[in-house]
Formats: sequence, structure tokens, C-alpha cells
Amino acid sequence: MEMHIPRASIHVGTDKKSFSAQMGSEAERRGWDEKRYQSKNAETEKNNHYNFSRKHLNFEITKGCKVMPLGSNPTPLHQRLQQRHDELGFKPYMDANHPDQIAKNSPNGLVNIIFGGDHEVMKRLAFGEQQIDTSDPYADNSHIKLMPAIYEWAKDTYQFCCSMWGEENIIGFDVHCDETGVHAHALTVPVEQVKKRGRIGSQYISKDNPDKILSTKEWKALPKEERSNYIKTEASKGMVERVSYAKVWGETAKDKSEYLSDLHTKYYNEVGKKYGLERGIPYHELSEEEKRERRHKSKVVLEAERQAKLAIAEAEKLKAEIEAEASIATQQKEEAQKELKNAQSGFLAKIFQPGKYKKEETAKLKESYDAGVRETIGSFIKAAGLKWKSEPNAESLGRQYRMSWDTNKNLSNELNTKERIISSKDVEIRGLRAKVTTLTEEVNGLKYRLTLIDENAVERLRSAKNAETARADKVESELHSLRSTYQNLLGKWNTLWIEPEYNEAARKVKERKEHEARLAAEKQDRYQNILNRFIAEGRATLKAFALSNRTNFIDKEAASIYYGIIAVAHKMKLSLGTKEGITSAVSNFLSGMSWRDCSKFNVECVTNWTHLFAERDVTYNPSVIDNFISFVDYMSCNAETYTSLGGSNGCADQLTNWDGTKKLGLESVTKKKGQSY
Repeated sequence: MEMHIPRASIHVGTDKKSFSAQMGSEAERRGWDEKRYQSKNAETEKNNHYNFSRKHLNFEITKGCKVMPLGSNPTPLHQRLQQRHDELGFKPYMDANHPDQIAKNSPNGLVNIIFGGDHEVMKRLAFGEQQIDTSDPYADNSHIKLMPAIYEWAKDTYQFCCSMWGEENIIGFDVHCDETGVHAHALTVPVEQVKKRGRIGSQYISKDNPDKILSTKEWKALPKEERSNYIKTEASKGMVERVSYAKVWGETAKDKSEYLSDLHTKYYNEVGKKYGLERGIPYHELSEEEKRERRHKSKVVLEAERQAKLAIAEAEKLKAEIEAEASIATQQKEEAQKELKNAQSGFLAKIFQPGKYKKEETAKLKESYDAGVRETIGSFIKAAGLKWKSEPNAESLGRQYRMSWDTNKNLSNELNTKERIISSKDVEIRGLRAKVTTLTEEVNGLKYRLTLIDENAVERLRSAKNAETARADKVESELHSLRSTYQNLLGKWNTLWIEPEYNEAARKVKERKEHEARLAAEKQDRYQNILNRFIAEGRATLKAFALSNRTNFIDKEAASIYYGIIAVAHKMKLSLGTKEGITSAVSNFLSGMSWRDCSKFNVECVTNWTHLFAERDVTYNPSVIDNFISFVDYMSCNAETYTSLGGSNGCADQLTNWDGTKKLGLESVTKKKGQSY
């Protein structure tokens, strides 16, 4: 059986052109509650094993190699990435047809790298000897504590990333301990150092003070008599940073492969071997079969393979232990059989040992007893092989006989015990051999099922391909039908186009649609301009109040500011029915203020008073807001109504049309009961 070698793993994600807030939230687990964990695990096709009770074990490494709880940085990951891109002046190419989407030919602006290693090694680094099943997403692991070793591994890996790509380009380094395997995500920006563009200018160095350097423009500004005190030299081009995925990771597939191979080697030398993680086998050294095994494998297939290999390893280990136990039992049986044979030989020797008595002793024995007794005793003595120091009599003969019988009985019991041991060992050996046979069958079955995993995957891919092919055929058939319908309609259209009345009608329809589209666009522009004017007038009113010595808004000022805040909320789609929406609308209204000529104290006082006025003193009834929207819509209907918004109470409620009729106006500010300003 091949020896298992724990290895480090480095997975470089697919090339990324953008990074959404949702992706950042998943990496940092922002807003992830228990329900979110369960929904992720419900995606059975991805084989997720997120454990909510281990969420508190996740951590991140921040600038300066500091360990912090995951998600503790107040700036989300996607915003940190955008900040670094802004520092480098990087802007992605936008799709001309979809201005809100990044174009496919835009350069890659980030790389997501996952560092990990052998499952058991990483598990031991993180949890030590604590009993934990990381594959059970519903297990209660709230009592589990992280070991110091995982923090050391994370710090070493973070410092390795800093040495490779620069700490300022490590946007996030998040360590996940709540999944099946412990791993770290390093989000990096690929940056290269290049010389500045443009011509190399000249510089002038002072003869008296070499540290004093002037540009050509500064040198020409000096009096002519002072210019001779400087020596002209050529300035060297400085270096600048820019985002370049190709220059860092490789411009061709071969360059990228070599960079990745070198990355694995460096990581092993600087981090992996310190924690017992060997370098991964280079791809070019794998056999064709091993290369096929590394391709087109989903997370489910890889997990099934890992579980099958673990089961085979456990079965092989148990089988080896049982075979060793069976070997020991066989050896014990052989020793017992040998002891039995020796005991049997001794027993027979003691029973059938020939008597060696002198003739005179036999003659004396025969003289002591009558012929029958002497014959019986002699036969017994001869058979038993007894020896006597003195002349035997009935009492001594009986005693000797009993001693001989007891000895033979003990030997017999010993032999029976040995035979029972041998019998039990035979039963034990047969049971162990049966277990070995069963385990061998299980191992063979597991190996067979393991070989079927890729076959099943191929079959699934083939079925999916056939389904896609059938769908493509159906779409092609529908497309053919649509083309036929289109040709028929085109023929009818060409026929109709020949008729002059249809031609004239089509021209008028086209002109009417263009006119309607132009009017709609103009109306939308006027609509936005009216909102902007409400906002501008509100801000101008507030600015004028800030420059005055008054401490309260008059009604006209209050109305102008009130409707300016409503306009901001409507433009930014903020709800004025909630406290958060009102606060956000007021903050945005104030953020566009110009406080020039206002003291810092006045600005602070007016800002606080505006918050109190807009958030506590007035109400935003739905009827007031609906009337405001209707008024803005009415004002934007045509160019003739594009008049000043000023009027009674500063809210345009006294405007009139050209024919003298009253325009749709606004209501006065709705105060809360008991409030005044």
C-alpha cells in the first residue's frame, strides 16, 4: 500500500475582473447568521459543510501581521479593494453596450489565492487533540478552542504573501475554521513596478550644496549671475506602480505554469516544511491517469474520493492488525501443541517405565507374601516401575500407588487444559481469518466504487452534454421557424412599403414616436432639474440663514428647506417613512452645502439645528409627499411651466399659468403639535 504523504495546497482562483459586495461578505462572513449557514448547506450540489457553532473561530491577519476576529475591519473587503485600485489609478474597461458592466477584455484587477494542506495536519494545527467531526455541519462545536499552532501557520503564510506581492497589495487574509478543511483566503492585487512615462528632463545641482536640486524651470527663474553656480545633469526616471496581472503571474500559459510551480516550491521552503507539509507533486511529473484525475472534478467528487480513500486506509489498517493477531494466535497454538506433545511423552514415560529391581529384592518380596499376593504386587510394581528404599508392605504400597495416581491425574488435567487452549485458539484463528476475508471483500468493494466515481462523473457530464445538445437543437429549430416567419413578414412589409399611403403613414408614425421620445426625454430632464432646483434653493436658504444672526427659521425658510430635503429623498429613493431614511436624506442634503464665509461654530450650530428641525419638528405625511411629486410632475410637463419655484411660503403655491388660472401648488410645512421655529 502506498504511504500517505501530507502535502501543502495552494489553489489560485479563476481570473477576476470584479469583486462584488456579496463575495466580500462571504469571505468575511459579514451578516451570516445561523439561517444563512443553513441555506448555504442546503445547496447539496456544492456539498457545503459550514458549521455555525465554529463561526467564532474564524480570524483574519491585518496589516502588521496582527490577528483579529474575522470581519472586525469596519471597511468591507470590496471597498478596501476599490481604495487600493484608486490609489494605483486602475479603472476597468466598461462594456459599451452595457455601461454598468465590466468589459470582457478588461485587465484582471485581483487574484484570490487559497492556502491549505493535508486535512489531518490542518485539523491538528487548528484543534489539537480535541475530538471534532468537521464534516458534520450541524454538530455542536461551540466548546472547541483554537490551538496556537494555527495562528503561527497563518502568520507565516501571511508574511510569505507579503514577501511575494507586498503587504500593501494584500487586501484581505481570512482564515476559515468553520468548514470541512481549515484554509486561508488571500485576496491580492497584482502590481508591477515600471518607469515613469514621458521625456527625461534636466536638473541642476548646486555646486555648494549637492542636496539642493532645481528643475529647468526653477533654474531659468534665477538671475543670470547665479545660474553658473549650478551644474546641469540629466534626471533619471522614477518608478511607479501599476496593476498588471500578466506581468506578475505570466503573459502566456507556460509562463503562468512556471510561476505557479515556483510559488509551490517557495512556499514549501519558507512555510510548508516547518509544519510537516510536503510540496505538492508538480503537474508535469504526474502520469496521464493522475492528470485525468485532477481534471473536471467537482467538490462532491473530490469529497467522495477523500472519504473512500480514508475508509480503505482504515480497513487496510484493521486488516493488518487482525492478521498480526492471527499470526500471534497461530504461534501460541504451535507452542501449546509442542508443550502437549512433551507432556504426553513424559506421562507415558512415567507410566510405562520398565522396573529395574534387583533379584534379591524380588526374592525377599516373594518370600513375604503368598504366591498370589506376591504375583499381584510384582505385576503392579513391574507395570508401575516403582522403586523402594525399604521392603514394601501393603501400607507403603498403597501410599505409593496413591501418589502415582495423583501425579498421573495432575498430568492428565494439564493435558486437558492444553487441549482446551488449543481448541480455543483454533476457534479464535478461524474467527480472525473470517474477519480478514470480510475486510478484504470490503476493501475490494471500496476500491471498485472509487474507480466508479470518475465513470459516474463522466456519465453525468455526458448526460448534461446530451441535454444541452437537445436544447440547442430545439432552439435552432425555433430559430429556423422564426426566420421563416420573419421572411414572410419582411415580404409583406416590402409589399406594403410600395403603397404610398402606407409609406406616408409609416413616416408619420416614425415622426410621432421620435417626437414622443424627445418629449419624454425633455420631461425627464426637466423633472430632474426641478428636483435639483428645490435642493439648490433649500441649500441657498440654509446658507443665508447661517450667515444671519437669527436663531430660528421663518416660515418661508422652513418650507424651502423642508421641500429641499423631500427632493433629496425622492431623487435618491430614500423612504421618509422611517427614521433611518429621514436621517440619510438630511445627511445627503447637508453634504452638498457650501459653507464658505461661515465660521466653524455657525456651521456646527446650523447643522445640528437642521437635524432637529427635519427629524423632530416636522412630519412627512404621505399626502404631502404625494402632492410634492404631483407638483414636480406637473411642473415638468412642458416648457411653458418651467418657471421660478418661489412664491408664498417659498413653495410655489401661488403660481399662475399664462391664462391666469392657478397652478398646482404645494402645502405649507406640516409641523408636529406644539412645535415652532
